[in-house]
Amino acid sequence: MKTPKNVYLDHNASAPLCVEAINAMQPWLTGPVSNPSSVHRSGQRSRAAVEQARGQVAKLLGCQPSAVIFTSGGTEANNMAIWGGLGWPPHGHLVVSAIEHPAVMEPAVALRDLGVEVTFVPADNQAVVSLEAVQAAIRPNAGLVSIMAANNEVGSLQPIEKIATIAHDSGALFHTDAVQAAPWTDLRPLTTASDLLSLSSHKIAGPMGIGALYIRPGLDLPPFVRGGGQQGGRRGGTEATALIVGFGAACARTRAMRDESGVRVAGLRDRLETTLLDSIEGARRNGSESRLPNTCHMSFAHCDGNVLVARLDLDGVSASAGAACASGVAKTSPVIDALSLPAKYSAGSLRLSLGYETTESDVVRAIHAIPHAVHAVRESGLEVTR
Repeated sequence: MKTPKNVYLDHNASAPLCVEAINAMQPWLTGPVSNPSSVHRSGQRSRAAVEQARGQVAKLLGCQPSAVIFTSGGTEANNMAIWGGLGWPPHGHLVVSAIEHPAVMEPAVALRDLGVEVTFVPADNQAVVSLEAVQAAIRPNAGLVSIMAANNEVGSLQPIEKIATIAHDSGALFHTDAVQAAPWTDLRPLTTASDLLSLSSHKIAGPMGIGALYIRPGLDLPPFVRGGGQQGGRRGGTEATALIVGFGAACARTRAMRDESGVRVAGLRDRLETTLLDSIEGARRNGSESRLPNTCHMSFAHCDGNVLVARLDLDGVSASAGAACASGVAKTSPVIDALSLPAKYSAGSLRLSLGYETTESDVVRAIHAIPHAVHAVRESGLEVTR
């Protein structure tokens, strides 16, 4: 008997590598590859491939290719923005939301420990940062405001363009972590509003290990990684041609598929969510109505989310109890704290995140598997020690 394929509902953690990226990368993985900084013909061939991919990323962002700096991923892009946005040595007031990804939160905490003024703006119980809260947090010496475009756990969208206006009116730079928004949101308005914007390849079905930072033309950002002067001296290190080419192909695919896929996936997400709410007693949906079309974040009363994820994995459904970047950390995330859930729901979170390739059959299987798994976990009484 043929084993049914795994139902993958963890795209917010990472999207499976798309065929477009695989095909684009193949010649650079198996054929002769030279350093893109070399002046001979082989090196210039690699340079041309890197610059073509830079153009593909720029089209997704709606900016000039020269504004795109390749990094090792979204984490480095965020660190580059946070550490560089306040200059070096860092000065001025830093404002970030209390529900940022650790790639923003940890650099902010490190800067605070170095003596930089840092304010963490709270989110409401739908994981949305209000304009009033941002305005109230900004001090006269504000240097940088950083608010994520879409929350990676519950999918809530933030009013980025309006927050950017508040930051600029206060004389501060504005950065947004657009990593989670990129597969589903037109990034061009966000780019126009921002001084700095972070991307990650593997969230849009490109290869892991590559990302990008948009830097507004004219902004002199000190290099975070120093070395051989690559990328105009703004980020040292030999460019990873194969990864960059795959990233570019994934950006082109995203531009071509985003709008149509978003409508289709939102319909599947809504069906999944509505059915689970109707069929499972003690279930609730979390986050804002204004959210990513692929993200369903739920909590189940008296049910440990980590045990539930393990049970679903045995049933062939891949999901998450929270952000995969925080896996292995036995503590409640700041996002869950912001939701202010009743105690009976606080440990029972489940994130289901769909992708471009998610099918109706996948959703049907999840609809059958999840209620049984919730019941089994509740009956077992198992929980992860916190």
